[in-house]
Amino acid sequence: MEALGDVYVHWRRRMGRAAAVGHADDAAGAPRRHGAELQQAIFDAVFEQLSDVGFTRMTMDSVALAARTGKAALYRRWSNKKELVLDALSSVLPSPFDVPPAETLRDDLVALLSCVKQGADATCAGAFTVVAVEGDRDFRAIFDQRVLRPCKELILEALRRGAERGEVAAPMVDPLVASVGPALLLDHVIAGGGRIPEALVTGIVDRVLLPLAAGHGAGSGAARGTASADRAGQPVTDTPSRARPTAWASNS
Repeated sequence: MEALGDVYVHWRRRMGRAAAVGHADDAAGAPRRHGAELQQAIFDAVFEQLSDVGFTRMTMDSVALAARTGKAALYRRWSNKKELVLDALSSVLPSPFDVPPAETLRDDLVALLSCVKQGADATCAGAFTVVAVEGDRDFRAIFDQRVLRPCKELILEALRRGAERGEVAAPMVDPLVASVGPALLLDHVIAGGGRIPEALVTGIVDRVLLPLAAGHGAGSGAARGTASADRAGQPVTDTPSRARPTAWASNS
């Protein structure tokens, strides 16, 4: 039995060496890449690994193998996988500040929400979900700082311009209203809905944001009903349970 055990140990060692040689051959057989080309291959491998195994199980070794490069190439640039993932996310997130102002509120909203869509889709949607759920607050903060927060600020500016054109009711120029669209898109991603379809962007704009901005929400409707009753000299009845909820409230 002892001899059989020795045979098994030697066999495992040979298999381990063969696997190591195989991995080396794969890396050696890959075309030599440098600079931006190598970095892009590594970032692509990061998003692939995040989608396949998640951040917790992802390792620098698994990224190197998926990118068909040596582990040393990773450690020359990043000391750990968290730094690597943060850089990968930064490389693909768009800037809402690059979106030019439009002539209508609808065009502004579609363009800015499309920027949020691009940011989520660029991280393969599922990869962003994994990072948001498994990672620490630094991962969530980078998407908020680079995409969500600027998008909300620019939507608020678009609401102000829309109010000047008569498209937006003055009370709707509000940070809370500006946060509705990005929040609904983020909810789609976090809930596991995958990539954001264009129809969701336009649906949120046409069926939620434009009616809300024009003052057609439940709160504004109740206010108009109260004002009408006052003008008619009739008593005002308080029926909050029958107030029609806005679409964004039902999704919060």
